[in-house]
Amino acid sequence: MIYLIVSLIAGLIYLISGKVQYNKKVYLEGTKARIAGLIFLAPVGLMLAILGIITVLIILDVSISDSSSKIIDTFASTLVRNGFMIGLGYIYFHSVSRETKDRSGCLTYWLFNAAAIALLLIYFLLPNIRSNSTWLTNIMISISVLQLVSIAGIWSWRKWGVFGYVILNLISPIIAFLNSGTISQTLISLTESLSLLLVLYLLVKPKWQFFE
Repeated sequence: MIYLIVSLIAGLIYLISGKVQYNKKVYLEGTKARIAGLIFLAPVGLMLAILGIITVLIILDVSISDSSSKIIDTFASTLVRNGFMIGLGYIYFHSVSRETKDRSGCLTYWLFNAAAIALLLIYFLLPNIRSNSTWLTNIMISISVLQLVSIAGIWSWRKWGVFGYVILNLISPIIAFLNSGTISQTLISLTESLSLLLVLYLLVKPKWQFFE
């Protein structure tokens, strides 16, 4: 909900004013600022469209299963959250200095956010290892641990950290398919993976010369 509100407000401000500004510092102006606004608003628009379709189905008395409703909620949340990150990445890409070796706010925020997601996944999966461990659960935990290692590599300005994170995110949709066996969950995982890789590109590309 927070991402939805912030994306909506930020998107409207950037689109109407033509400025991306914070504390009197202007980061983007003109067309680039309005594109940033559209990036923030696009996932919100898609989410509202999904809610509109659901409302029409309810009015027409078309039943929606609990599993389908859960998938729709997950997909909508993924769109808004990752759309917000893509918007930040776009602003960072076009405004950050390419001459200094610093992580700045957006890159640091993304690294901590990615690490928190990996840690939460490990936390929720660990009880399954103690009770009824499966090879798939072990693989998912291993991927999360390797993601933490890759994030540490990115933090330390290592190219292997970037490449490692890319590979692990490309594997994630395959794991999602093996875990659920459904196309819908696989598509959600693929959408999340590709959007995360786009964010990573936008945040890392301006500083790539500093990675070793």
